[in-house]
Amino acid sequence: MSTTGSAPTLTEGQATAPALPDAPVALLRLDREGRIVAANRAASDLLGLEDAVLPVPASGPLWGLEVGELARAGGVWAAPGDDPARRLRYQADDEGWIVSLPHAEPATLMREAALLAGNPGATVPHPLLAPLAQGLAGASTPLELLAHVNDTLARCDLALELPAAHAESEPGRRLAAGFGNLAEAVRQAVSLSVQLAADVPKEVGENDELAQQTRAQAEALETVLAATRRLRKDLDEVRRELEEVRAAAVRADADARRGGEAARALAAAMEQVEARAARAGEVIEVIDSVAFQTNILSINAGIEAAHAGEAGRGFAVVASEIRRLAERAASAARDVRAIVGGTVEALGESADSARHTGEVLAGIGQSLEGAGAAMESVAERIASQGEEVMAIDRAVEQVVGLGHSNLQHAAHVAELSEALGQGVATLHDCVGLFRLPPDPMRVPRHARVRELAEAGARRIGMALAAAVADGRIGADALFSREYKQIPGIDPPKYRTPFDSLCDRILPPLQEPIANAEPWIVFAISANPDGYVPTHNQRYCQPMTGDRAKDLVGNRTKRIFGDRVGRSVGAHTDPYRLQVYRRDTGQIMFDLSVPVYVGDRHWGGFRIGYSLE
Repeated sequence: MSTTGSAPTLTEGQATAPALPDAPVALLRLDREGRIVAANRAASDLLGLEDAVLPVPASGPLWGLEVGELARAGGVWAAPGDDPARRLRYQADDEGWIVSLPHAEPATLMREAALLAGNPGATVPHPLLAPLAQGLAGASTPLELLAHVNDTLARCDLALELPAAHAESEPGRRLAAGFGNLAEAVRQAVSLSVQLAADVPKEVGENDELAQQTRAQAEALETVLAATRRLRKDLDEVRRELEEVRAAAVRADADARRGGEAARALAAAMEQVEARAARAGEVIEVIDSVAFQTNILSINAGIEAAHAGEAGRGFAVVASEIRRLAERAASAARDVRAIVGGTVEALGESADSARHTGEVLAGIGQSLEGAGAAMESVAERIASQGEEVMAIDRAVEQVVGLGHSNLQHAAHVAELSEALGQGVATLHDCVGLFRLPPDPMRVPRHARVRELAEAGARRIGMALAAAVADGRIGADALFSREYKQIPGIDPPKYRTPFDSLCDRILPPLQEPIANAEPWIVFAISANPDGYVPTHNQRYCQPMTGDRAKDLVGNRTKRIFGDRVGRSVGAHTDPYRLQVYRRDTGQIMFDLSVPVYVGDRHWGGFRIGYSLE
């Protein structure tokens, strides 16, 4: 192969540019000013430079290339426009840049590939692009689905209706399932927002009423607090006064004791005086006896003096005087006896009175002692009551504080309720942007599951009613809400008075429904607490002790307390359709129908399934 070609030559006076190889690749040399100074045959043919006199500005033949667009070291430059073949690769050297251009055949491939990218169904003649064209044609279905989904979502339309050509394809089924899940989730949000919008005003009204009642209670408690404080003050005053009275009683008791002792001493003294008066009476008796004897002697002396005559006259006078003296002594003795007798009698009465006074004073002392003890006991009780009143005062004060705190919380709750009302309105407005399918039962799977669930609920209700009727279980046991946890199992499981009966009755009724369609995940019965006495056989695998495995493999006799689990057995709607994320992580539809035993609501029959 020749190393030189018939490339255009330089004009006279210019330096000769290094020759370019005559290769199948179109090569050019550009100088520092961005001019074409050399071109091989392939480049001349491609750019039409056969008759050109070099150098020529590169911007002309090279689709508007400017030297400032070239990097110092090298790279790739693409011309503006939609032609992918108008691109070149360049490498800098000491003279400028060596440039290579796309060959005609690669340029054709580039143009036809770009055509396929813009129009996957286009026909291209090049055989090398046939596999690419076939692959793009096969990829047109997802692209069309994507375009359809984009248009649907742009309209916030969740009622996805796919063309018949795509509805049964795998991407179409997955899209329909995804839109179905989203549509029912939004429908639940709409229902919840409507319910909240209806409940919030009632909650706000009840909160206002509660705030008013709390305010009234706070005012009443403040009145009670004031009354208890007055009572405490009065009790303190009563206690002080009682202490004073008790002190006076103590003093009176002491005085009474001293008076009793004085009365007893007086009685003793009176007794001594009475004894001495009695002794004086004895002396007076002696005097009276002496006077009597003297009087007799004086009489005898007078008689003897009379017998003596004149000689006894003086003796008669003496005898007469002695008689008068004896009479006077007897009279004085009688007077003294009367006085002493009166004195003795008075002394006896005085002694009796003194003794009685002592007894009375002793009784008064005992009474005062008892009164003092009683007043001390009353004072202690008053003090104790004062402490209790203080405790009541503290408690009432605390309740008053709580009442004021409740008022503040009530005001805060009112603000939150108002904000909640606005948030609910916003939520309702937001979910209202979406157009939902008018009736979920238009989806064939939903309609099929509802049919199965209604039939299963009827049969289960009849079977349980028959068990009650023939005595296999009592009504109280069947409707029991008592749960006894089975020890050593996680997640927890429970036994009930009716689970053994369900283990015998339910499997023949539940298993055919669980196996009726390949996309049904479970078909089970639950009571109003979400308790599942008997799960499907596929979820009654032997326990392993591995919580993660048992969570999926053995789900019987569990209480499912999630949002859906709590509602499936509690509602009495004709049916309830819900979508949720199962505790295993799976997105699941749940359709439940009430189960009645006779006229009494027992629980619900639920079917879990997927739209995919």
